[in-house]
Amino acid sequence: MAKNTANSTPENVIASLYRLILERKENPQAHSYTCALFSGGKDKILKKIGEEAVEVIIAAKGQGRVRLIEELSDLCYHTLVLMALEGVSPEDIALELQRRSSRSSEAANERQPVFNK
Repeated sequence: MAKNTANSTPENVIASLYRLILERKENPQAHSYTCALFSGGKDKILKKIGEEAVEVIIAAKGQGRVRLIEELSDLCYHTLVLMALEGVSPEDIALELQRRSSRSSEAANERQPVFNK
């Protein structure tokens, strides 16, 4: 397992990356991949998310843990770009997961699925 320092918790890494993505959105820089995604619009970002999702599936089917982590990281990054485009923050996602988790605890007593729609 990778070591974490006090300032590099997974939450901090995601929040820092999201802030950087927002910065690139507001202040485009030449030769920035993130800026190229934004300039390509929603369809380009969605296409990348689709490609990365397929790569996650392929990696999970037998390319090993390291490759899976790499592909999941790519998918997370592209998802963060979409979130920035749409004005959805990591906190919004955390709150929704927290809401579902609390419903999940209640549903466990009632034996009803929560994450299925």
